[in-house]
Amino acid sequence: MKKPLTRKEELALTRERILKVSEQLFMQKGYRAVTTREIAAKCNITQPALYYHFPDKQSLYIAMLEVFVTNIRLKIENISKETISERLEAMLEVLSNEHPTSIMMMIHDIAVEFKEENRRYIFSLWKQTYLEPFINIFEELKEEGMLRDTITSEEAARFCLLTMGQTMSTWKSKPKSLAGQYTVLVDLILHGTKKP
Repeated sequence: MKKPLTRKEELALTRERILKVSEQLFMQKGYRAVTTREIAAKCNITQPALYYHFPDKQSLYIAMLEVFVTNIRLKIENISKETISERLEAMLEVLSNEHPTSIMMMIHDIAVEFKEENRRYIFSLWKQTYLEPFINIFEELKEEGMLRDTITSEEAARFCLLTMGQTMSTWKSKPKSLAGQYTVLVDLILHGTKKP
């Protein structure tokens, strides 16, 4: 016979369920379109039970985002491709796979909806998870003398992420396979449009 859960275990499972459901909803619909009432209903709990774990929608979103970006960071760190272009393409594919919604919509929601201190914290998560791995790639290019002197590694990384976000937002529906989707994008980012 299975041993009944302790109160602490029940609370931990409820918190985990809230985070999973909120990730699905926030990533599908965006921050603004999701309500705590909707999250509670999908979790089969009351709103007061949800507020026991998270005092408000912003704190829930931030907790969800911490779990979400940790997963992305680990996947990016585990990329073992050899060439810079292969690693860039794999990194873009990870971001694309992990974002059922537009990164641009997330950035807009955070800029418009969140308190200043929360925006700063979310920006630090974004910088660690998204920007810094791309800066590191372009730092390698710089060390090899392959990055133009007039462009910083951070500018190149921001351009790469912005271009990827814009590319994703033009998809009518997400391709079933992302293999090769970013080959042209990475080629344009690394080599431009002019013939050598």
